[in-house]
Amino acid sequence: MMRHKQATLFLLSAWALAVVGLLLGVLLEPIWFARFGSLVVLFALMSEYTLMHGELDLLYRRLDQVDSEDDIPDLSPSKWQRKKVWLAHWTVIGGTVVWGFGDLLL
Repeated sequence: MMRHKQATLFLLSAWALAVVGLLLGVLLEPIWFARFGSLVVLFALMSEYTLMHGELDLLYRRLDQVDSEDDIPDLSPSKWQRKKVWLAHWTVIGGTVVWGFGDLLL
């Protein structure tokens, strides 16, 4: 459960950095928006990595509890887990666009 909170914190940090970069890009120089795009990508990737490892740890723990006579339980991730993974993935994509073209967008 701790990993899910950490992943959420990384994702929120990525979005906050995007807002800070946008503000700096508008108020100071457009290049700051692009520079902060790299930080958005970094924190979004940290979120994806943490989510992936948290899900793998949970999967392995559940598999260890299964006896050979038991039916295999549903091991699929929750809907919220899948949504967070997609949010992190799209944040990586958006951050990469900002990183590469953010100064041109402003």
